[in-house]
Amino acid sequence: MLADFQASEIVGERASIALGITGGIAAYKAAELVRLLVGAGHTVYPIMTKWAAEFVAPLTFQTLSGQPVRMATAGFGRDGDIEHISLIRRCELLLVAPLTANTMAKMAQGLADNFLTSTYLAHRGQTMVCPAMNTAMLEHPATRRNMAQLEADGVHVVLGDSGDLACGEVGAGRMAEPAAILDQVRWVLAPKLPFLEGKRVLVSAGPTQEDVDPVRFLTNRSSGKMGVAVAAAFRDAGAEVELVHGPVQVAVPARIKTRRVRSAADMADVVLSRQPDVDIIVMAAAVADFRPRPSKEKLKKAKFDGALHLDRTQDILATLGQRKPDGQCLVGFAAETGSVLENAARKIRDKNLDFIFANDVAAAGLGFAGDRNRLIALNRHGVQHDLGTRDKAALARELVAYVVHELQHELQSN
Repeated sequence: MLADFQASEIVGERASIALGITGGIAAYKAAELVRLLVGAGHTVYPIMTKWAAEFVAPLTFQTLSGQPVRMATAGFGRDGDIEHISLIRRCELLLVAPLTANTMAKMAQGLADNFLTSTYLAHRGQTMVCPAMNTAMLEHPATRRNMAQLEADGVHVVLGDSGDLACGEVGAGRMAEPAAILDQVRWVLAPKLPFLEGKRVLVSAGPTQEDVDPVRFLTNRSSGKMGVAVAAAFRDAGAEVELVHGPVQVAVPARIKTRRVRSAADMADVVLSRQPDVDIIVMAAAVADFRPRPSKEKLKKAKFDGALHLDRTQDILATLGQRKPDGQCLVGFAAETGSVLENAARKIRDKNLDFIFANDVAAAGLGFAGDRNRLIALNRHGVQHDLGTRDKAALARELVAYVVHELQHELQSN
């Protein structure tokens, strides 16, 4: 029997974050960002520039963070310590959102004329910035030079999508949305697993849609939340991740190669073509087992007899198992409504899997479309491990840690 996996091996996400807010209209988005960061378990220390306080009152950030807002020029604290240095020493991340062109220039040149810029120069940990400015300012050569300098200095630059700007123009320059920034924070702060360095992981997620006629299709209740969470967890742990997904109901994280598909046949084509190039495959998608023979014209109820002729789709997981090269790890999911472990054990054997994660989708509030799940892991030796019941993001992190632990142990045993 393999060594027991201990959940305590997983490092938690909670961190202390210094959040710099500079003087742009996007400062209002920082309030939602603070709410999300605190909700994720982080401690947030707001730092505002003088001009940021002209857009949003400091009391807003103090109320949302539960911490006093630093604004004045760097100086001494109540205990005689140098305040900006003592603050940043207890923070794992300095996050500046929004970052104006003016403060970007100061950071790139190493100027320290306020609390935020002084804190930046005193920081020896991770720094992330989220620029927000007019498109012309963002595209100006001086701004591009400053941004390139920050990146060369190891700063993570997170840009938003193009869209409507406060100046009335449309284009690049918007601050990234708070939820997208939170995702990037998770990636930066997550502990990397050395085993996954250089490893290529393919994850499938979501449902497939099988056409009945030009206006109708058959699908299932999968939202894609679990598969997308698994892809993000592998990314956060240091792997190179590809995500092949059907029509999911959740945002796809950044820094992941994605391929959107609709049908089971589409997913089979993409996944099977990528198999030779990846080290780990996790098939979390809910792929249709049957597809109707589609009508070229819309089925009219006056003429339709109610009978659909269904054909079996290709069993992607079984095909992957048949073609699995030496050294590749193949992971499946078993969404069941009864005899969960028995069905999962049969699937891991019949389809030549290394691991399978079983869940009872009939359990209230768990499984398809929900935010929580319960997974029981089985390896090919018949050893079971209950990963517990929790939100899907936390469960995905535990899944990754479990798979890595088992693969490392197997290498050591050999």
